[in-house]
Amino acid sequence: MLPWRLLSLLTAGLGGGAMTLPDPAAPDLPKRGLASNSDSHFPEPKYFHESRYRIHYDARFAKKGLDDAAQQQGIKVLIQTYLATFRELGIQTWLMHGTLLGWWWGQKACPLMHSCVMEADMYFLAAYYNMSTYYFKYDQAPKGRYFRLEVNPHFRHREPDDVLNVIDARWIDMENGLFIDITAARYDIGHKKGEGILYDKNGHQFRDTYVFPLLDTTFEGTPAKIPYKYRDMLASEYGEKALKRTEYHDYTFNDATMTWISPKDEDEKISDPSS
Repeated sequence: MLPWRLLSLLTAGLGGGAMTLPDPAAPDLPKRGLASNSDSHFPEPKYFHESRYRIHYDARFAKKGLDDAAQQQGIKVLIQTYLATFRELGIQTWLMHGTLLGWWWGQKACPLMHSCVMEADMYFLAAYYNMSTYYFKYDQAPKGRYFRLEVNPHFRHREPDDVLNVIDARWIDMENGLFIDITAARYDIGHKKGEGILYDKNGHQFRDTYVFPLLDTTFEGTPAKIPYKYRDMLASEYGEKALKRTEYHDYTFNDATMTWISPKDEDEKISDPSS
């Protein structure tokens, strides 16, 4: 029997949701539906609260929603600062879900999904870094900007019935309210498929052998890690077509620039005399 451990994954709540498709561990398990925030019949009250006008902004820091270009740039900065901070702290983290799919298509955050997933030790974060603030200066913020690492006190509730608190921590841009969600992945030592099954409170399940040993790569120009069986995990979660399809909604993947381009992007490029 594996010893009890708590890992954690980071999921960026910055855009559209992913498709509900079979997970590598147990494709026959039922999926849990979404719950209303106003429902009081849950084990713990909701800790994190999102902006009313944009659900992917923290209500405490968001003054207004950003336009698409500014939001995408903000997501890029969130990823870079998060990865740099966790590397500095010596905390292991890796890409998963929508972030891993973005990496597959050019090693960048995908404008179609705006999502990001990593791993960390939640108890370590809660004990030593909860409510810690980090300062970064970069080209788009010459005066600097502050980011907060905040842990949900309900992360200790292991069961998936705590649907109002599937987010266990957040990395938050204190200037505009954009955030990355961190969710804990726990070993299910009593799983019917045996040892080595990880799960989170958001309904994802996968075997630890799909993740470890981690592989080194870069994401948004920053050193990062990805699961050992990254392709298998992506195909299981999103389907084979997601790894090959170069057109999605109004976006087309540009092989030359390794980016997803929309008609709006092309129009702006044509109207820009400097392009």
